[in-house]
Amino acid sequence: MSELPPPDLMDHGGRMRRIVLALIIGAACAAIAYAICDRLAQPDAMTGGYDGGHQTGAFKFMFYMAGFFGSIGFIATLKSANWRADKKYRESLVAQARQVK
Repeated sequence: MSELPPPDLMDHGGRMRRIVLALIIGAACAAIAYAICDRLAQPDAMTGGYDGGHQTGAFKFMFYMAGFFGSIGFIATLKSANWRADKKYRESLVAQARQVK
């Protein structure tokens, strides 16, 4: 009989940690994108009319870019962390050869 335990198909170990890591990196990417877009668009220097049309467009640009790059950072981090966890799990299933002296 095999000494290896049966594979756990519902392995939740480390999943929350990977999601939180991806969320932190996604938020950091969004903050960096927001700061860069704020420097490029300079919404405070724009003078729109009563409705502030140009300023609103600049803020929309900043928020859309922050959301876009934040989601890209989140997805890329989560995919790479899941790939690494799957690789580590698959390697643990393979029996390791040892030299007996």
